[in-house]
Amino acid sequence: MTTAHATNRSDAVSEFLTDARIDALNSALADRGIGADRIISILPVAGRTLIDAAPEQFRVLYRLG
Repeated sequence: MTTAHATNRSDAVSEFLTDARIDALNSALADRGIGADRIISILPVAGRTLIDAAPEQFRVLYRLG
């Protein structure tokens, strides 16, 4: 049996949500020190208008360190 690579660990990936605006996204990435080489995906999250209203957001998945 071989040892799994570090990238196969569930703790090797993290995520955060930010407002669905490019300036907010860039600011959040800079604040966390996340460069383009660590970004896995940026997914749009639809806003909600009923009961618990929330604005549209970006969900960012990225590699840790």
